[in-house]
Amino acid sequence: MDYRDRMFMKNIETQGEYNAKVSGDYGEYSISSVMHSLPDYYHILNDVLLKTKKGTTQIDHVIVSPFGIFVIETKNHKGMIFGDCFGKVWTQVLRGKGRYTFYSPVKQNEGHIRCLSRSIKIPTNCIMGIIVFTNEEVNLGNVNCPFCYRIQGLYDVILSFQNIIFSERQVDKIIDRIDKVNISGYKNSKKHVEYVKGFKERAEMRKRMRGY
Repeated sequence: MDYRDRMFMKNIETQGEYNAKVSGDYGEYSISSVMHSLPDYYHILNDVLLKTKKGTTQIDHVIVSPFGIFVIETKNHKGMIFGDCFGKVWTQVLRGKGRYTFYSPVKQNEGHIRCLSRSIKIPTNCIMGIIVFTNEEVNLGNVNCPFCYRIQGLYDVILSFQNIIFSERQVDKIIDRIDKVNISGYKNSKKHVEYVKGFKERAEMRKRMRGY
């Protein structure tokens, strides 16, 4: 059973509450539907924001599992893509529109992995970097990189890692560590800041009322 079948079954099991777009041919692919069709022991953290020496860096998706940690960099480029694991610049060619360059997603993700490794004190050999192009109109035939995929290949790639390297307890601890260093978490969100501010203002008002 591949991820499209799991998406379909999950949508049936939850009576439509699962938000995968499913039709007769399983509908459109999306990074969210693929990751949420993974088994329950894969824990997904999105938009992880970490502090660096120069400021911050944001990781699109982190998946923590007994089989390791997956750091996923997503790109929405379309057209023909040229690149490899070593160059700092990749090239996008759009028919009739010209050539455009962009920073290597491999180099970008390597920086993310090093930063995450330092932040949560987990060796880099336990962290797998994956580059995913989500646009249906992308052509990766000229990309020489063994861990760069179209969205359709993501599910099978993640499940291809079958060597258990973390216990359930270790997985929980890793998630806790990521949550602590993730400065975009709930405690740092605008909603939480506003809530705390409002709470303090209400407490101050009650003190003043008691003083009358």
